[in-house]
Amino acid sequence: MKRILIVDDEQSILTMLGKFFRGGDNEVITASRIEEAEYAVKNTRFDLVLADLRLTGVLGMEGLELLPFVKDHSPETEVILMTGYGSPEIKKEAYEKGAYYYFDKPIDLRVLKDKISELGIEL
Repeated sequence: MKRILIVDDEQSILTMLGKFFRGGDNEVITASRIEEAEYAVKNTRFDLVLADLRLTGVLGMEGLELLPFVKDHSPETEVILMTGYGSPEIKKEAYEKGAYYYFDKPIDLRVLKDKISELGIEL
C-alpha cells in the first residue's frame, strides 16, 4: 500500500486530488494547514507528500517550510511542490530543499500521473 499526503488550503483541490489518487492500493490523507501536515508526517510514514506552496495567502511559503520537515522526519518520502504563485527562484529553492518535482498550477494531471508513476505509485 502506498500512503500519500495532500496538503492544500483550497478544499476543492484537496477533493479533486484526493479522488485522483484514491484507488488501487493508495491510502490518501489530506491536510489544509501546515500544522496538520506536520502532525501527519510525525505519526505516519508517507511515500509521497504533494504540497501547495502557500497555505495562508499570497505571502505564505509553508510548502517550502514543510519540505525540510518531511525530509528530516522521513528522508525516503518524496515531496512534490505545487503553486499558483511560483517563480524561478522558488522553483530553484524547492529543488535545493529536496523536492522531487515542482508544478505550477494549474497542474496537468497527465504529467502529474507520469511523475507519480516514476515513484512506483500507480493511479
